[in-house]
Formats: sequence, structure tokens, C-alpha cells
Amino acid sequence: ATGMDRSDEVIWLDPNGKKGEVLELHALNIGFPKKPAKSEILFYDEPKGMQMWKRIPMPQELSRIRSMDEWFEKPSEFRKKFSSYVEKEFERRRNGVWFYNNGVPTYITGRHYMLLQWSKIDIGYPYYLAFQREIFLHMAACEADPRCIGQLYTKCRRSGYTNICASVLVDEATQVKDKLLGIQSKTGKDSQENIFMKKVVPIFKSYPFFFKPIQDGTTNPRMELAFREPSKRITKNNKTSRTGDALNTIINWKNTTNNAYDGEKLHMLYLDEAGKWEKPVDIREAWRIERTCLIVGRRIVGKALVGSTVNPMDKGGDEYKALWEDSNPNERNANGRTKSGLYRLFIPAYDALEGFFDEYGNAVTEDPDSAVLGIDDEDIDIGAKTYLRNERDSLKNDPSELNEVVRQFPFTEEEAFRDSIEGSLFNIGKIYQQIDWNNNLFPNPVVKGNFMWKEKDKEVIFSPNPNGRFRVSWHPDAQERNKVVDQRGKRSPGNAHIGVGGVDSYDLDQTVDGRGSKGALHLYNKFNMQAPSNMFVLEYASRPDLASIFYEDVLMAAFYYGYPLLVENNKYGIVRYFESRGYDNYLLDRPEHLSSVSSRSNVKTKGIPSNSQDVIQSHAHAIETYIHSHVGLRAETEEVGNMYFNKTLEDWIGYKITNRTKFDLTISSGLALLAAQKVKKDVVKSSFNEKKFFRKYKPKQWHS
Repeated sequence: ATGMDRSDEVIWLDPNGKKGEVLELHALNIGFPKKPAKSEILFYDEPKGMQMWKRIPMPQELSRIRSMDEWFEKPSEFRKKFSSYVEKEFERRRNGVWFYNNGVPTYITGRHYMLLQWSKIDIGYPYYLAFQREIFLHMAACEADPRCIGQLYTKCRRSGYTNICASVLVDEATQVKDKLLGIQSKTGKDSQENIFMKKVVPIFKSYPFFFKPIQDGTTNPRMELAFREPSKRITKNNKTSRTGDALNTIINWKNTTNNAYDGEKLHMLYLDEAGKWEKPVDIREAWRIERTCLIVGRRIVGKALVGSTVNPMDKGGDEYKALWEDSNPNERNANGRTKSGLYRLFIPAYDALEGFFDEYGNAVTEDPDSAVLGIDDEDIDIGAKTYLRNERDSLKNDPSELNEVVRQFPFTEEEAFRDSIEGSLFNIGKIYQQIDWNNNLFPNPVVKGNFMWKEKDKEVIFSPNPNGRFRVSWHPDAQERNKVVDQRGKRSPGNAHIGVGGVDSYDLDQTVDGRGSKGALHLYNKFNMQAPSNMFVLEYASRPDLASIFYEDVLMAAFYYGYPLLVENNKYGIVRYFESRGYDNYLLDRPEHLSSVSSRSNVKTKGIPSNSQDVIQSHAHAIETYIHSHVGLRAETEEVGNMYFNKTLEDWIGYKITNRTKFDLTISSGLALLAAQKVKKDVVKSSFNEKKFFRKYKPKQWHS
């Protein structure tokens, strides 16, 4: 890997500067080395159908040599005979390899070559798998890009990422001088036993003699793999190294704490199962500390390999999800870095599912016309997508098990970050039914955009914009937009009989950490005879630089739809803003059914308190009832609900009633539902014991 071409944002992988084709891969433009002459591509002389990755065994005479000492003791003729072979292996390790795969010239990186050719794992030498080629190419780009600190891979089960990373650690450690390479997993025991002792050490031991530097310590180390001069000179009867060339490089592991490597300078760091680190360890906090071990000043001097399946949100998944969101290559700061410094990678489970690769290592995702011979010599007669869908269909009456299968073998990023159904406040099974439905809708009913005044205080228009702050799924008819009525000389919303809104506001323009809660708004259609009923029609979640921009956004949306809004009255900035603009009638008073006895006797204030336990319980109950009746598959009609806003649905999934502060969309959507509630007044039953009887009026008799 070599570097970044800033002129065209291509990350070139050829150390010799020979530029070939460019592949767009997971939001990165990766430049391949130039394709060599046909005769330099492995397996060029074989029939097309026989062209596939095959490990090339080492010459038998070389396989008997255990160390560089033995190599140098061989006759010069012997060394001369095999020197070109050894040099070629170093070249392939450095530059990567081209091979023909069923007639297609295919490039793999040097790290990938080292895994396939020289890294013996529990099943022997690994197969070539196309999806792992993607991982290695993305990894090479992360290493080559000076703006990137490493790779963040969200994976499905059994994708082989641990073997990949262990192989990369050994490959790198046996080439560099005076470096430290570290390992952490969800527990210290996992780091030591499952990665270091079962992966790293055996891979190093499988290396040919010419890739093995001087090693200190035992042949089966438990704490560190150290490539340094042994403290005691190796004897003639126990030759394993040639002295004088020690690398002084170490691979070790640490117990799982937030600051395990704090203060150390790392060359490479592997964070295994980062989506499963549970409290008191926080993967985001750990990364904030340990990323500094990979940076000196403004220069990135080390790289990280971070990968995991995702735990439920309350068991480490939430922190990992935040790290994932901070690792989008399409969102960079002025220095060209993502917020985390990592570049994220996701590969669908059907591209990485064990048992569904043909003999060329390509995933059989779709159903083949006839059976395909698999890489394991078993016939494949259905595609991985069909297989996984069949598994899902068999569990459609068991939402909890279905959800777990989807989480472990995700088709999309959203599925990878699904929460566990167990212990959730709301019916997550129905929420995921709705999300799945929404993801397959075409065209998408939700349009992004912004509202703006066409004429101040007279007409608002909606302007579609893919980067807009609003998401809208329904508009009123043209004649119903911007409808204002006069109530006692004040402007009031003209469509209050159709819909209402809920607002989770904020008052401060900035927060100490630069993040803060977002302002959130939902507009909701009540049951009515004019427009779609029981439907959220607008979603907004943003934090503009000034709170006044948020207030004006909310005002314009309310004016356009003609809907009144329910706000929390502990954040009074928005109330003052609406009053100053002459729109205080667009804010609802505290609903009567949510008023305490004491509050009814006082002067009415706009909105409702956010810290009242009665309100908090009523708020959650309103969302719970709405999900039951209008989200996901409705049993009585076998139709799917029309709740099209996935961000809100996902916010409901993670909602914690004991810690509501970060669930802005849940707060605003619940307030809209509370504002829409109609409460039946209790009918006072008559009591005949209290009834007063009056003499009936007797009309005069008319005589003819």
C-alpha cells in the first residue's frame, strides 16, 4: 500500500506507482496496480474452467529447512537454486498477486496472499473467498490513506475476520522494526486464548523459515510474541534464528479496559468484537484514548483493525453503533478525516455465508439454474438469499427468534444494528416489520427538503432537497396549505381538526461537547374525514447552529400544515419565540386529560411538564398504543401500517423510559400522539333518589 492521490481522491495500492483500474468500494475509490502481462498472471496456462486459486506448495527441499541459520549453512549452489523462489515470495508479499479466476484476471493484496499461501489455521490453509478480497482491498486502502486510522468492519457470524486480522498482525510484525502491535477483545481471556494463542501463534509457526525473524521466548508463548534477540544464545542443537538481525517488534494482548494501551505508541491495534464490549468498558471511550496511541502530532503512525457482530444496544451495541456512525467516509472534517478516523465496511450476510461459495470462491447469492459445485465439493442448488429467507420465513410466528436470526445474518446495515426484542418497552417485532416494509417501498414515499417563506407570514413553500432537514410523507391539498384563522385578533392554525404536532425543543445554541440533543418535530394526522388518518406526515431531527433557526423551521412547518403544536414547557425558548412572532395560538395549552388537580386551578401555560411521572407514563402508553394499532402487520386487515419514518421507528426501538434525554424523536412523536388524543368525558349517572319532581303542565282543553 502506498498512498493517497489528492487530485482525484483515489487511493492507489501499487508501491511502484503503476496505476491501473479504479474500483469504487464502500465509499472509497481504490486504484489497482496496472494489470501485468498475461504470462505474469498465475494459472494463465490452464483451461478457463480450471483457473481458480490454488495454494502453490513450497519446493520440498526448502520445506525441510527450519531456520535462516540452516539456510546459510547450505551449499551456495543450493541457495542459488532457490534464491529466486524466496525473492519472488517477498515480492508477492509486498506487491500482491494477480491470478486468473475462471478467466477473470483478479488482483489480491500482499496481505491476502499471505493468508492464503502461508497462514495455516484450524482448517488448514484458507480458501479464496471473494468477499474476503473486498475486506483486504478495503483494509489496504485504509492503510494507504494518510487520513485514515483504520478499518471498522460490521460483520455477520463466521466471516473469518479474526483469522484475517491475526494473519495481518503476524504479517506486519515479521516485517517492521521496533514496533508494538496490540490485541484487545471483549474480555482478556478472549484476547489471550481465542486470538493470541489459537490464531496468532499458530499462524507464525506455519510461516516458512525465510519469513521468520529472530524470536525470543518459548515456542508457544502465552503473553507476547517477541521478535528480539534472545537473552541466551541459541545453541547449535537448537537453531531457530540467525543472530544480529532482531526486529525488536512485539505482538501482545491486554485486558479489556478503556485505557489498556494508554501512553504507548502502537503500530497496529486489533480490537476484536468491538460491538460486544459491555459496561464498565465503553468501546467509544476506549477508542478515544487508544486512537491517540496511533497518532503523533498530526501524523497517523499506526493503523487499527476493528470488527464485530453487534450486541443488543444495552450490551455494548449502542456505543458501537455510535462509533459506526462516526466512521462514514462520506462525512469528513476539514482535515479530510471522519469523526472517528476510521472507515467503515459492511458486507451483506448472503455474500459471506459459509457453504455458499462456488469452486472459484464467488458467493452463490441467487438461485442457480442448475446445481453449482461448491468450494467444499458439495452441490449448491439454492442461493444464499433464498436460504436465509427460508430461515426467516420459518420463524415468522416467533418474533424473538426471527429478530435474532436477522441480527446475526443481516442483509443491510440497519439489520446489523437491530436491537434484541427481549426487555424492550415497545413491540419491536412490529416495528421491524414496518422497517422491512418501508425499505422495500418504491418509490419511497418520504421526501427530504426544507420549508421557506415565499412571502413572510403569508405563504410557506416546501423545497425538495436531498440534504434537507425535513422528511415529509404527505402534503395537504394546495387549498388547505397555509390556512390561518382569526381567533380574537390572533393568528391561529386553520387545520387543527386534521392534525397536530409535537416538539422536543432545546434552548442553548451550543453545548460543551459540541453534540447536544437535536431539536425534533413530528406532525401527525388525527382521525378525520379529509386526509389520511392516524398517520405521521412529517419528521424533523436537526440541530442548526442557532436555536432560533430551529424555532423558525418549526414555525414554518406548523404554518404550512395549519397544525397546532404541543411542546414541553420546561424549554420555554420556543414559546417565547412563537409569542414574539405573534404565533402563540399555534402552541397548545396543557391537555385537560394530562392536567393535575392543582394545575387546573392555575393560569394555563403552554405545553406540558417533562418531569411529571403521569405525563411520562402517558407519553409511553400513547406510543405503545399507536404501535399496536398502526405499525407493522395489522392482523385484522393483513395490511402494513403507514408509518414511513425509519429514524423514528429506530428511535422507538432503543427508547429507555428511565433515560429519555437522547431520544428526541421518541419525545416529539409521543407529544404529537398525546396532543391528538380525544378523552371521553365521564357521564354523570342519574340518581332517582336526588331527582326532584315537578307538577306537569296540563294544557288547556280546547272545545270546538
